Amino acid sequence: MNENTKIPSFAQVLSALQNPGQPFPERLLHRLSDLSTRDIRDLKQVWPEVDLKLKQALLKGLTELADEDTLVNFDEFALAILNDPDPSIRVMAIRLLGECDAVHLLPAMTEMMMSDSDETVRAAAAAHLGVFVLRGELENLPDTLRIANFQNLFDVATGHDLPSIRRRALESLGYSSNPKVHKLIQEAFDSKDILWKASALYAMGRSADERWADLVMGMLESPDLEVQYEAVRAAGELELQDSLEKLLELLEEEEEVTDLRLALIWAISQIGGNEAKARLESLVEEARDDEEIDMLDRALENIELSNLGGELDLLEIEPPEMQKKFDSPADKTESNN
Repeated sequence: MNENTKIPSFAQVLSALQNPGQPFPERLLHRLSDLSTRDIRDLKQVWPEVDLKLKQALLKGLTELADEDTLVNFDEFALAILNDPDPSIRVMAIRLLGECDAVHLLPAMTEMMMSDSDETVRAAAAAHLGVFVLRGELENLPDTLRIANFQNLFDVATGHDLPSIRRRALESLGYSSNPKVHKLIQEAFDSKDILWKASALYAMGRSADERWADLVMGMLESPDLEVQYEAVRAAGELELQDSLEKLLELLEEEEEVTDLRLALIWAISQIGGNEAKARLESLVEEARDDEEIDMLDRALENIELSNLGGELDLLEIEPPEMQKKFDSPADKTESNN
């Protein structure tokens, strides 16, 4: 084997982690995928002494790699560092877990939502628990766990924790078909608080329930960018055919490459059809921004696979990671009202 293609040893990874004066080598990132039991044991021995800035940079690099390469799996690494004493690392570890819905993760994530000392960690854990709500809806989770997870999230969403955490719990409950959730979503939507309204739209998008169609479409021209952004996403998630004309119109108006424009492109691809495909293809010819070009490529591939039908479900395009843009440090200082 050529020296340049040799798989790095885990000893090289450990050595790099113990060298705070140097950035973690990019070539070693892949070696943190699919860790063995021995790798995890050795990692846990050195991790407490790793420099915080190096930890943060490493997790940022791993998250970016996971977004680009669907063949890597950093779940074991993230689980190994989930109890790091620094809250920023705990949050980044949760986010690195992505859509991991392994049952053994459920108790730890629930405990973090309920009891972690840091509000950003509690919010991240509440957001992650949505994957288990979805798994329960798909009848792929034991009833005892499904019911307990629902109740824990419901208690948080209706409880007295910070609004940022309660909103994440509501968003996770969006996958649930329980009528109690419909009432919560409606109440949040009716709120005068823009962030609650945006979270309600986020939950609507997850619901696969067209009962929300009129409310979603009514917010596509909201003067509040946070609300409009989530309405666009929800219209795509719900595949609201009646919203396509308005989405195309908004895309025409949103000339700059903004988060809203990227969300519009993806939502249009989720609705699909010949008109959507033709418009996105025309944009490819005009696009100059790398991020927009990448989004257009993924959107057109998404339309193609949708046109091929359900037999290609295993090849479904992963939706792009579009974090809610309305979260800010101000969330931490919100009142409990």
